[in-house]
Amino acid sequence: MSRYIAQTEQLRSDIANLIKKTPAPVDGNVPLIETDIKLYSRAADQLRGKFGHPLQPALDQFISVLRLNDGKKISLKKFKEEFTAEWTKSESTAQKGIDYKLFQRRFRNWPEAMQAFRGLAEKLTAEPITDNNIDEVFLSSLGVMRRFDNKPENLQRFMAENRRRMLEMTKDKILFETPEAANFSFVLPATSGSGNFDMRSGYLPDDYPMIAQHWEILSDFVKRASESGIHSFVSFRKRAIQPEKVGSFDVFHYSIEVTGTMESIRKLVAILDQAFHENRVYVVRSIFLYQDDDGARTLLTPDEIVPIVLPGMTAPQMGNSPMTPGRRRRGMPQNYMPEGQMSAAEQAAQAAALRKQQEEEEKNLPYNLRSGYGETLIGKSGLCRAIIDVEYIMESGNGI
Repeated sequence: MSRYIAQTEQLRSDIANLIKKTPAPVDGNVPLIETDIKLYSRAADQLRGKFGHPLQPALDQFISVLRLNDGKKISLKKFKEEFTAEWTKSESTAQKGIDYKLFQRRFRNWPEAMQAFRGLAEKLTAEPITDNNIDEVFLSSLGVMRRFDNKPENLQRFMAENRRRMLEMTKDKILFETPEAANFSFVLPATSGSGNFDMRSGYLPDDYPMIAQHWEILSDFVKRASESGIHSFVSFRKRAIQPEKVGSFDVFHYSIEVTGTMESIRKLVAILDQAFHENRVYVVRSIFLYQDDDGARTLLTPDEIVPIVLPGMTAPQMGNSPMTPGRRRRGMPQNYMPEGQMSAAEQAAQAAALRKQQEEEEKNLPYNLRSGYGETLIGKSGLCRAIIDVEYIMESGNGI
């Protein structure tokens, strides 16, 4: 009896251990599982590529042209591994530049491949690509962060040039309602008469790479906004220079106030929503929308409404009320005198006489020629004011 009890306990123990183990797949399913793993890994890589890799197509074009000295191709993964190993050998900026030039000698057609990269990259970024910055743009696409040699003057020149370019991009398209809006949430450098930059920016060298990233993001945002038809930028605000870390992603938070028609604001949001096709992910978290005042409230104030509902009666101080929306202001007669040269009684008398003269002139005109005929009084302004809270999300951990 005791032997059977012992066997039962042993079987229970064996069953418990089996339950804890991951069941082995059927032999026939092993190839299918391996195929699924490869497909899911490839899909995950493609999905991650949408988050902050706008120059990836240009890199792919570069690799498709590049050849080693022996004529063989090299994969992008292998290229990045070899480049990273070479780039990180030294901490010296000067030595990194030398190592970069030596690295290029491993390939027999580096200039040709760089031209292929440039041809496509120019279409993918708002930053103009020139012979002077092509290497910098290329290195940034590989994950090399812009540090400006830790020199404030280099950072200031970078910000000033980006600002100039963004203002040029929006010329005749979008207005800036405040000087602060035209600085895109940053403290821009002041210059002396000799063109020297004021170094008192207050930015820490450790923040330089993220400042460069902010300008890259904002320049893309402004480029897309210029295609939406919005009327003006009121303000740009960023939560912080350093992004929020969420898992393996960096999240840049912005609050941007604009004015425009309802249609143009909707178009802006739609443009941001479709940016993922170009490996940029914007998430519009909220929109606070306000209708700009168009004068309808002024039209319905007592001073203005009394003569309409009670013809022949005049509201107190009607002559000093604001100009009725939709009514054109007539020119002053030749004998009009500046108020500073008249007494209060004389001013009131002249205003009453002028008003009476204008009313008589209006009566003698056909109704369709009277001032304000056919002009919109209510709903005249189609502009809305919108505060857009938007996030830009990019994969982190790729910086060198």
